[in-house]
Parts: sequence; C-alpha cells; structure tokens
Amino acid sequence: MSVFSLKVLGRTTFILALFLLFPGCGENSDPSSQSQNSQELILSATEKQRIGAYDEAIEILRRALELDPESVATYYRMGLVYSEADQRNEAIESFKKALKMEPENVSARLGLGEVYSRMTRNDLAVAEFLKAESLKPDDTELLFKIALEYWYDQKIKEAADYYRKILAIEPNHVQTHLNLISVYEKLKSWEKALEEIEISKQLGRETNNDQAIAIAERKLAFIKGRMDMTDKDYKRKTQPPFD
Repeated sequence: MSVFSLKVLGRTTFILALFLLFPGCGENSDPSSQSQNSQELILSATEKQRIGAYDEAIEILRRALELDPESVATYYRMGLVYSEADQRNEAIESFKKALKMEPENVSARLGLGEVYSRMTRNDLAVAEFLKAESLKPDDTELLFKIALEYWYDQKIKEAADYYRKILAIEPNHVQTHLNLISVYEKLKSWEKALEEIEISKQLGRETNNDQAIAIAERKLAFIKGRMDMTDKDYKRKTQPPFD
C-alpha cells in the first residue's frame, strides 16, 4: 500500500473515532432532544420562541408534556408561543388548560385576556382581566387594561370608574389623566374634562413630558369646539357625508 493510501486511511480512521467519541456531533446536536427534564425543555422552547422558531418551540413543549402531562408551566409557555405566532385558537386552548389546573394563575389569565383583546372580543377580555383583578387588586397596569377594554367596548362609565381606581393608587399617572379627558368628553362632563387637561399639562411640565402637553393641548382645542356643538352638528361634521 502506498504512503498516500496509508495517510488517507489514517485520516478516515481518526474521523470515525471522533464520531464514536462525540455522538452529539451528529444529527441530534440540539441538547433538548436528549433531555428528560421538562423544565429544561421549557427553557429550550423559550429560546426557540425568542428567535421566532415557533414550530420547533411547540414540538419541544409537546415533548415536555409527554414527561409531565400536568405541567401548568408548559401549557402557559405553549399559550405564549401560539399567541406570538398568531395562532389564537391554539393559544386560547393552551391557556385554558393551564387555568383548568391552576385557576389562580394570573399570568395565564392575563395571557388569555390578551388573546381575546387582539381578537376584539373586549367582553371576553375584560372578563378575564376582572378575574385577575380579584387576585391583584392594586396592580395599576392591570386596572389600565380593564379601563381600556371597557373603553373599546364603549362602556364609558365603567372605563371612568377604573381610571379613577388607578388615580386612587397612583395620582400622577399621566396617561390615565389624558385618557380621562376623552372619557369625560364622551360623558359630556366638560368641567371634568377641562380639569384633566390642566392636570395633564401640569404633570407634563413637571416631568418634561412635551408629548403629554401636546396631547392635552390638542384635546383642549377639540373640546372647546365640541362644548357648544349639538349632537346633530357633531355627527354632521365627523361622519360622512361631510358638509
């Protein structure tokens, strides 16, 4: 045998030895493919979700459920992945499975509410958020979500009540003051609307929030024009056919 052939044979033998020593270098190089720990699989799926590999994430989570069929954390993560992938029905089903096992899981409750909100099912969204509120009554971010859902559903008085709940906890919540301007405008509570405008402008000056000041100024101009306008005139100016 030639020297060249011996070199080739030696190199081939060396490569084969590497594959035998390091089997993980083959097709199943993903660490999660060999894991028998559901928590590790959830972490792996979360990373897949982060990079947008949603199908792979779901496949990993299914393996996690095979190991632990009663895992609330797995169903919750599955709901988040499906939601991010805009597979809303699958997301709803996953969140509901998590909540069936753990009804007081606030994260799953909020996840379900967010899916309903994106589907413009504001009635269902607010129902989930209200259940979450019973567990976190002083969470201003949650209260803000509820107020918005009521606003979208045109339940104006309920929206006003929840904005006021926020201010009872956080009096300087500028976005709440700005939103209340529109709420009071809808309720034709002109004095309260004007008061909220002044509060918003003052908070804007105190925090160097030029955007808040600009929004309040625009709403002031609108309300000044709206106050002396009849409903008939308002509809004529804001709904087609325009005069």
